[in-house]
Amino acid sequence: MSESRNEAAATGAGLSRRGFLKGALAGAGAISFGSYEAVAQMVGGPSVRGWGVPPGLVRIDSNENALGPSPRAVEAVLSLVTSINRYGQNPNLLGKLARRHSVPVVEWTDSPFAPVPDAWIAVGAGSSDLLFAIGHAYIREGTEVVESLPGFGFITRFAGVANAEPVRVPLLEGMKPDLDGLSAAVTDRTAMVVVTSPGNPTGQLTPMSMLKPFVESIPERVLVLVDEAYIEFAENEADREGAASLIADHPNVIVTRTFSKVFGMAGMRVGYAVARPEIIARIGQHRANTLTLLSTHAAAAALDDTDHLRRSQELVSRGKRYFYEQLDAMGIEYAPSESSFVMMDMKTDVDELVRRLREDHNVLVGNARARWNIEGWIRVTAGLPEENEAFIAALKKVLVSS
Repeated sequence: MSESRNEAAATGAGLSRRGFLKGALAGAGAISFGSYEAVAQMVGGPSVRGWGVPPGLVRIDSNENALGPSPRAVEAVLSLVTSINRYGQNPNLLGKLARRHSVPVVEWTDSPFAPVPDAWIAVGAGSSDLLFAIGHAYIREGTEVVESLPGFGFITRFAGVANAEPVRVPLLEGMKPDLDGLSAAVTDRTAMVVVTSPGNPTGQLTPMSMLKPFVESIPERVLVLVDEAYIEFAENEADREGAASLIADHPNVIVTRTFSKVFGMAGMRVGYAVARPEIIARIGQHRANTLTLLSTHAAAAALDDTDHLRRSQELVSRGKRYFYEQLDAMGIEYAPSESSFVMMDMKTDVDELVRRLREDHNVLVGNARARWNIEGWIRVTAGLPEENEAFIAALKKVLVSS
C-alpha cells in the first residue's frame, strides 16, 4: 500500500478505526504513514475529547500526553505485532539514550538475555520499575531517605516498607523545594536524597544553577536521585538538558526519566536511569527482565520523532497559558508550572468539587487533598484545547452552583 493511499484511507470519513487497524495489521512490517493526522485517526478516533479515552470523557488527571503517541512509535509496534511470540529488544535503544545524554555509549544486542557490561543507562518498565530497583539496591533498615513534602514520594514510601526512615522537608513559599533544608537534613544515616525536577505535584523546576551547588553540598557516600519525569516540558529549552551532565564529576548522582509523559507512551511502560556503570550494575541486580520487544522498539522510534516531541511541548505550553488566562479572569490562584500540569487553589471542599466535575460533567482532575494532603487544591493536566475548554466550562458551572 502506498503512502498516499494509506493516508487517504486513514483519514477517510467512512473507514472505522477498527477497519483501519485490521488493514494495517494485514500488512504489518510494510506500512508507512505520511502524516501525524493519519496515525492520530488510527490511535484515537474522531472524538475531540482526547485520544485513547471513551467519547465524552475528559481525562486530565493523570498527566498523560493528550496528543497521543508518536506515529513512528505506533508504526514500530504494528510492524512487529506478529512477532510477539519471540523474545527481543531494539538493539539501538541503549545507544540512542546514551548519546542523548552525552554519556559513554554501550550498545545492546537484539537479545534481552545478553549481559551489558559498563553501561551508563538502565532501561525498565517505566521509571517506577527502576525507582523500585534503586530502593532495593541502596535502602536498608535503619537508614534515612530525604525528600520534599509534598512530593512524588515513591522512594520515601519504599523506605517505610524497608524499615528505613523517611525524612520529609516542607516546601518553601510558592511550592518550591527547600534545597538548603534537604541538605541540612542529611545525617550519618542518610542513604539517599531525592530531588524531583519539575516537582510532582508542584510543577516547580530546580534549575542547574541551584541543583549543581546542592549536589556538591551532599557527601559523596549519599546518593542523589534526580527524578526528571517531566523535564522535557520545561519552558526554557536549556533546562530540558537536566542533571545527567553532573554524573561525570559526581558519581553519586542518579537521574531517572520516562517515556510516559512527553513521548506519550504511558501504556507501554518504558523508563530509564542514567548513572555511573557501578550504580547501573548494582541496580540491575535488583530487577527482573521487564522489557518487551514492542516497548523497546516503540521507544527507539519515539526518540527519532522530533516533530511529535515539539508538538507535545507546544500543546502543553499553550494549554497552560490558557489555564493561566482563565484562572486570572476567575480570580483563582495557581502555581505557574514547568511541567505538563497546573496546581490550582480552589479554596473550597475539593472532594465535592472533584466529585461534581466527574459525575455531572465527566471531567476527571487530580484531587491534591486526597493524594498529597494539600487542602483546597487540584492538579489539572494540560490537554487538547477542547479538553481544556470543557474543564474550564465545567469548573465555572460547579463553582457558580456551589
